[in-house]
Amino acid sequence: MVGELNQVWTNLIDNAIDALENQPDPELRIITQRDKEFIKVSICDNGPGIPKEVRSKVFDPFFTTKAIGKGTGLGLDVVMRIVKQHHGSVTLHTESGKTEFLVCFPING
Repeated sequence: MVGELNQVWTNLIDNAIDALENQPDPELRIITQRDKEFIKVSICDNGPGIPKEVRSKVFDPFFTTKAIGKGTGLGLDVVMRIVKQHHGSVTLHTESGKTEFLVCFPING
């Protein structure tokens, strides 16, 4: 399970770093908290945000907004599959200047 969770965090953080590439004051925040029976992890950046017309596709396999050769379109698909496998959820909150992926896992699986 630890190796799988490393894939989740790596993919989300890599995407946030890519989104911050041309930002004048890049900021990446990772916040963890316990909420009753759940662990919540927020990975948030102040990049340009995800355009409204592609938000519904970001978890689809092979979908990418990255340049050819830069992304495979599998990162968020892998994130979603691993999180669901562990009875968790991933939600996306985005607007211009902010994108947050919130991962939530039950403490007792």
